[in-house]
This record gives sequence, structure tokens and C-alpha cells, in this order.
Amino acid sequence: MKQTYLTTLTPLRGIAALLVVVFHFNLMVMPIIDPAITQLHRHWALMVDFFFILSGFIMTYVYGGWFVERASMVSFRRYMTARFARVYPLHLLTLLWVVGLYVILVPVNHIKLDADAQSVFDLEAIPLHVLMLHGFNQAWTATWNTPAWSIGSEWFLYILFPLLMPGFRRLPVWGKTSLLVVMLALYGYLSKPLSEVLLQKPWLPPMHYIIDEIMFPDSFFRCLAGFGLGMITHEGYERRWAANGLGRSWVFAGMAACLFIAWHFQMPDGLTVWVFPLLILGAAYNTGRLAKLLQTRPLQRLGDWSYSVYMVHVPIMFTFLVIQKITQPAAPITTGPVVYGLEGPVTCLIYVLMVLAVAALTYRFVEVPARRWLNPRLKARSTPSNAVQV
Repeated sequence: MKQTYLTTLTPLRGIAALLVVVFHFNLMVMPIIDPAITQLHRHWALMVDFFFILSGFIMTYVYGGWFVERASMVSFRRYMTARFARVYPLHLLTLLWVVGLYVILVPVNHIKLDADAQSVFDLEAIPLHVLMLHGFNQAWTATWNTPAWSIGSEWFLYILFPLLMPGFRRLPVWGKTSLLVVMLALYGYLSKPLSEVLLQKPWLPPMHYIIDEIMFPDSFFRCLAGFGLGMITHEGYERRWAANGLGRSWVFAGMAACLFIAWHFQMPDGLTVWVFPLLILGAAYNTGRLAKLLQTRPLQRLGDWSYSVYMVHVPIMFTFLVIQKITQPAAPITTGPVVYGLEGPVTCLIYVLMVLAVAALTYRFVEVPARRWLNPRLKARSTPSNAVQV
């Protein structure tokens, strides 16, 4: 049976994607605010974990019924066809985009890369990206279109999902509670003392107990923790856990405000991540003012563009860095004190608007046409003639 589309969850993806954009701008380009005032935006890498949790929820909501009894080959092929058509075309396009930038930078213009840049442009990692195996990369940093590390990790969970679902549905209450404890333990393990010293940015003082690990196997554990928590969150949605309370608009607003306050006061990510399932449930339950706001056309469109926003924002950033490297190869490295003012926020706003414009184009001319073209062709090849099409 086809599930009702949960329109109130769509904008949450878009908002989360924009927070990742701002996080990376502050991390790699320039500071947007004096860290003495707040560093809450440096916790927005946690939006990747929000994506994992939301993905586990949505996958269980949409496809869970297909695999309750067992994962048949027909249903698995139909399911993987939809997943492939959804994520791969834009992943491949952005990979080619960044590889093209590398070609322009190194073979064409003979620009010498420092060790950090060379670790990102790792030629040996290209086949892994093409085959969607880059989630297993052993490098200390992400490679090529760097945010795509999460797509590689999640792809493996997509493959495992049909096998996990029957066992998950059969778990008794105590079993699912135990699974929840395991997810808590995983987040506790991942929330380790970390710092961004490798980037050598003067506006990035060390941070502690954040979840920003992208090296395998921690990247897989991070995805597994989020995906599993999303599946448990869906179980709560089906059972209407705390629906009367979480479904109120003011409760959702209060939880979101508390989350930002917790980030401001540097609460460990392993604790704040547990607000995400409550926000997802609150948005899914809500039929009041919050729902009306989330169902507005601009926010719905932002949600539609969310995957494009996530996938194109670093290639855009790399494009400008490559242009700078070519036009100003001997630009001096400033070592003076960091000056905080309007330049950072204004430049970040311009960058965000540029990302949204490009994302709108890639959604319209890449994502949607690719899904429309791939889905019927892959289904025709993978589905027996006597199978029911969906």
C-alpha cells in the first residue's frame, strides 16, 4: 500500500542542508561570527546525523512494509532501483565536477597542492566514488566532493535495510529498547574529544565531544546509529508515542530553541543528537500552525532541493578556490589576527543564495529528469514480466 506523503518532513531536510552549507563555509572559507560570542554553528555538522535519522525513518515508512516478512528479489530490485535513481546521477555529476577542477588545477595549470589538498584530491579514491564504495575509505579526511562520504556510508545501509527490516519488526518491546540503548552507546563512542587542528584556521578554536568523524569504520557506525535510531523513531510514530505533546507547535519550537541553546553552551553532540527524533516526530504529528508553515511553497521547494543543496555546495566552493589558485598563485598567506565584521556573514549569505540557485537548476535538470529516465528502464530490466509494477 502506498504511504501518504509526509509533507511536514520535507522542509526539515532543506533547513538541515542549509545549516551544513553554513557550517562548511565557516570551516573552510572565513569566519561568520566571533567564537567569543557563540560557536553554535560549528555543531551543524550534526545535521548529517539528522539526515541519517530522517533517512531511517522515511525508509521504514515508505519501504518497511515491503520487507516485513522477507526480502524477496523482486522487491529488493524495485527498491534498489528507486534508491539508485535517487542518489547516483547527481553524485556522479558532482564527482565529475570536482575531478574536472582537479584537472584544470594540476595537469593543465601545474599548480602544486599542499598535503591537505592532495589528501582531498586522492586519485586512488575515484573508483571508490564511482562504485559508491567511498564510505569505506580509510583516509583521515573525505575525498573529492567531500560531503558525499555520507552518501557512500548510507548506500551500504540501503543495501542492508531489506535484511534488517524483518528482524527489526519481530523484536519485542524489550528488544527495541535494547536497540535504543545500543544506539545511545554508539553515539557515546562517537562523541569523542576532537579538534579541527588539521585545518589550521585561526578562527577555529578546539572543540570537544563533537561528532565529526568520517574515517571508516566510525563513519559507518555513525550512519548505522542514525539509521537505526530513525527506524526506532518510526516505530514510535506508528505507536503514536507522545503524539498529544510532541504534536503541538509550541513544543516543537521549544525543542528547537533548546537545541540551539545547547549548541551555544557546547553540550556534547552525543546528547544533543537525541533531540532529532523528537523533532521528526513533532513535525510528523503536527497539524497546526507548524504544519501550515512547513507546507508553504518556499519551504516545500527548499526540501525538494535539499539533496542538490547538500551535493553542490562544496563543488561551488572548490570552484572559487581553484579560480583563486589560478589567478593568484602567489597570494600571501595572512598570519595576522582575525578581524570579525560584516564581511563574513554577508559573503556567506551570497554563497548560500548561489548554492540555492545552482541547486534549483540541478534539481530541475539533473535529479528529476534522471529519475524519470532511469526508473522505468531499470525496473523493466530487473522486474519479471509477471511481477506487479509500482
